[in-house]
Amino acid sequence: MIRIVVVALFLLVSVGLVLAAFQTGADTRSGTLLINLGTEIFGVFITIAVVEWFLERRRKQDRARELAWSTLHALQRAVWVWQGGPREMKTDEMLGLIAGIRSQEPPEPVTRALLASLGSQARETLDLDSTAIRTTPALRPALEDLTSLRSLSDGGQVSVRMVAEILEASTQGLARMLGLPCQRIPAALINYRDPSPEGQVDRFHEDRPGSVGLGPAADSSSSRRGRAGPRATGTDGARPA
Repeated sequence: MIRIVVVALFLLVSVGLVLAAFQTGADTRSGTLLINLGTEIFGVFITIAVVEWFLERRRKQDRARELAWSTLHALQRAVWVWQGGPREMKTDEMLGLIAGIRSQEPPEPVTRALLASLGSQARETLDLDSTAIRTTPALRPALEDLTSLRSLSDGGQVSVRMVAEILEASTQGLARMLGLPCQRIPAALINYRDPSPEGQVDRFHEDRPGSVGLGPAADSSSSRRGRAGPRATGTDGARPA
């Protein structure tokens, strides 16, 4: 706000000096002096205005990157709760887990609620940060894809394949925008994969603030599960004997 006031003040002073010069007489010595002074101040005004525009655009771009990272972290958590895998995973691991989702592995109610919340957050971001999003065109499609997940809150039938495609498209879009890996790792090579209903519920509760699995008093087994997910499974999602 202060910058806008300063820029406006320079403009008013510049215009005022030029008008005073013409009233005094542009051909007079004082008139020429006022015109020169007014044009110099106008040049300062243009410089400040251009610099301020670039700084404001950069602030909006930085905000857009913050939104992209925040959305990607929320996506990571949703994929981890649903499919397991390492607690802190890279985008290539996320894409591998998403590609490995099968129709026989539907999201549990807690996972559906998490996905629906992700869709609502994406819609809210589009509404509240539209000016920042406009500076980074790649962010809008990723958020718009996620808004479709809001329908999961209805509690009706859900197409697992459709949800997986939404997650994959958004993850790839965010990864490209942030310069992260876009090539997927095969799901069979990712440790701790466990899309079972029990695994989803366990991970959801482990990741909540104040949960036993994440607290300082957790036992060593719970601590390992909270960081890396449940036990490794085979490619069919079943726990090994």
